Amino acid sequence: MRTAVIADDEPITRMDIRQMLEENKFSVVGEASDGFDAIELCRQHKPNIVLMDIKMPIFDGLEAAKNILDNDLAECVVMLTAYSDQELIERAGQAGVTGYLVKPINQKILMPTIEIAIAQGKRIRKARIEAETAKKRLNDRRIIDRAKAIIASEMGITEAEAYRELQSMSMSKNCAMASLAEKIVESRSQQSLVNRAKLLLMKRYNISEAAAYRRIVARSKEKKQTVQQIAGIIIAELEKTND
Repeated sequence: MRTAVIADDEPITRMDIRQMLEENKFSVVGEASDGFDAIELCRQHKPNIVLMDIKMPIFDGLEAAKNILDNDLAECVVMLTAYSDQELIERAGQAGVTGYLVKPINQKILMPTIEIAIAQGKRIRKARIEAETAKKRLNDRRIIDRAKAIIASEMGITEAEAYRELQSMSMSKNCAMASLAEKIVESRSQQSLVNRAKLLLMKRYNISEAAAYRRIVARSKEKKQTVQQIAGIIIAELEKTND
């Protein structure tokens, strides 16, 4: 059975809409009199649809609708309002709602609007998931390419061989290749930061690499920050003085 949340500050309106929905085999899992409570109900129940008044106390319907849709707390939202001015309609569209009804509401208008809104909501959600998946794949590919270049440089092998090495490491550690690649890139980036700080200290104070590293570690302990954080601070300080 499909589920719904009704948000309206008029109890009679909520009662009428509930009756229409239940007559059409919807389960009303919650009612709210303001946008804040509507968000919390959606967080609990993840309904198929939210029927939301625009003008409500505490948190208005359009802001609540945007919050619900941005956080994927319901499949779709239909706005219910006594107002039909263009500005509200545009704001509703920007919030991502898929239906807009002007009161008074009757069943002949409500149910087709709901069916279209749910279908449209599913299409939008599917498109968003596909876009997010494609973006993740692209990001994974980029981080894997960076890790591959690092391994190739450190081991003196080709990038094709480095890719096979990364695959082998991923399998032996039972870890996704992109996650492993991210750790490799992050680790080398942090090491690069420390190396840069050491070089600057060596040049500034004419000290050995070991002495420069001891300075970084000592400051790290004194400030209770990581070596990498202190390295970044030292770089910023020394490069600023060189300007």
